[in-house]
Amino acid sequence: MPAVGLGKLFTTTKVSHLSILLLAVASFWYSAHAGFNFIGLSFLYLCFYAVSLLNIVLLLLVRQSKTLFCTLWLLVSGLFLNNLKTQYGLEDIYHPQFIVLLLLLPCNWLFLLTQDEENLYSQRNFKYLCAFLLQIILIEKASAFLPIVDDAVMPWFVGEWLLAAFAMLVWQSINNKIKNSGIMTAFLSLSLSFIFYADFAAVAIFMFTAALILLAINVQNCIYTFFRDELTGVYGRRTYYRHAGSKFPLKYSLGVICIDDYPKLLKVFGVRKVENLTRMIVSKIMAANTGADIYRYNDDEFILVFNNEDKKQSYEYLEAIRRSIAGSEFVLSSHQIVKVTISAGVSEKKRSDADAEVVLTRTREVLQKAYKFTQNLTSKA
Repeated sequence: MPAVGLGKLFTTTKVSHLSILLLAVASFWYSAHAGFNFIGLSFLYLCFYAVSLLNIVLLLLVRQSKTLFCTLWLLVSGLFLNNLKTQYGLEDIYHPQFIVLLLLLPCNWLFLLTQDEENLYSQRNFKYLCAFLLQIILIEKASAFLPIVDDAVMPWFVGEWLLAAFAMLVWQSINNKIKNSGIMTAFLSLSLSFIFYADFAAVAIFMFTAALILLAINVQNCIYTFFRDELTGVYGRRTYYRHAGSKFPLKYSLGVICIDDYPKLLKVFGVRKVENLTRMIVSKIMAANTGADIYRYNDDEFILVFNNEDKKQSYEYLEAIRRSIAGSEFVLSSHQIVKVTISAGVSEKKRSDADAEVVLTRTREVLQKAYKFTQNLTSKA
């Protein structure tokens, strides 16, 4: 991963403006409210549970694990806090369940933020689900092995939460994604519910806001990834087929770019570093200013559509991109600088071609033929 200096920390961090807006509105709402009656608080808690459950259903449908476990932790936190305040008040004493929750929550949230998104039904997620359930049991049984404590221990927990929040900010600055920004903002809202834990209204408002932020970024992410590739920001495969059916002009050339030795790169450097490398390669492609529409077709494969360009000119564009990438050094970390190459193929739309799929197939075939002999070249069909 590229090193990020403290001076660049805030300028390199991509934020979800919607999540920041929701947290700002909630903070203003809390500072301006004159108190809630029982019916108002009950309705707010009901909204919190409803939004959390709606988010869980959505995440189960799209099979995304990272935000799902964050939502589960948020829901569990709301249940425990509401139950503890109802039974014990927590104005002067800290119940063991509250202390264990304070200890575990930021650690788990930070762990989840730093994980790669993968299919919900993976072995890793099953292991974490077991760990999650064990931690819930630990919180539930905390009274059996921990005494009630006083204010003397709270600075340690404040330090833990601040350290976790700072670590999240650093991670977000390195792994610039809107979803990570939303998860981090939801954690800040969750933190406010613990800071103002003595106020029922604060817990209700900031818990509800955290749940709303997680739901909002998941809906936003689903809409975004329907059209765009989340990693690189260019169009995705689904959008390519939409455009191929309606947007492509009568005359165009189609180029295919493949990252050479992609499986080997994954094996040597790992998923995260190869993702950073892919982003840098896409930046090089975009910096060429070819005017082409760029689509990420597979993990290691990109399609460039040159509208109203013939095969000869498109070949020159692709060759310039290939030379630029081959001559570049890509910084993966302070100790890792690598050189990579790409191979490309290009074909022009013919009058006899029935649709864009024929052009794409012809372009990929010429690229695959060249791959049998060498890499780091541009071929014309």
